[in-house]
Amino acid sequence: MFLFEEPACASCQKKIEGNEEVYVKLIYPKGRGMTEVKAWLRNGGGFYCKACTEQKTSHGG
Repeated sequence: MFLFEEPACASCQKKIEGNEEVYVKLIYPKGRGMTEVKAWLRNGGGFYCKACTEQKTSHGG
C-alpha cells in the first residue's frame, strides 16, 4: 500500500477533510481511460478549500 500526503489547500495549507467541498485546478488530460480519479487529482491538481476560493472571488481575484 502506498502512503500519500493528505491533500491540503494550496493557498492556506488547511488539511482537506473527507466530504468537504473543494475546488481543484487541473489540466484536462490528453489521454483516455482515466480510472483512478483520486490519484489523477492528487498528481495533477491543486486543491483549494471553499473559504479561500470564496475570499478570492469576493475580492475580484
